[in-house]
Amino acid sequence: MPLSEREQRLLKELEQQLQSDDPGFASSLEESPVGGAFNVRNLVLGLLVTVAGIGVLIAGIYQQWIPLGIAGFVIMGAGVYFATTGGSVGPKNKGNGGNGNGNGGGSGGSGPRSSAPSPSGGNFMTNLEQKWEERRRS
Repeated sequence: MPLSEREQRLLKELEQQLQSDDPGFASSLEESPVGGAFNVRNLVLGLLVTVAGIGVLIAGIYQQWIPLGIAGFVIMGAGVYFATTGGSVGPKNKGNGGNGNGNGGGSGGSGPRSSAPSPSGGNFMTNLEQKWEERRRS
């Protein structure tokens, strides 16, 4: 169900306020998948690693060599983990580097932060509360 123009405008205002109040948190939200959005490349690679792990596990069972079976199970688990998380270790490291850059941008962002609440009449939480009350009245 698409959002109305008013809801889209409110959402954009909330995003802008979040970006100005906490740029590090906002950038971490932008980098992480939301609502089951998967990176197809990571999903396919994870599934290929999982299939390879199953193959190694079956080879270990066939050869009756327990360490090979355990290795296959670990490879299979790593593939499933990578496919479902999308390799979240990499983006977190990139996010920290970006967060370091964001701190420099954060000081530049403090100018708009001080100017952003004044037109709306309060800080981020106050604006959220006001908008919530407006929605309840509507």
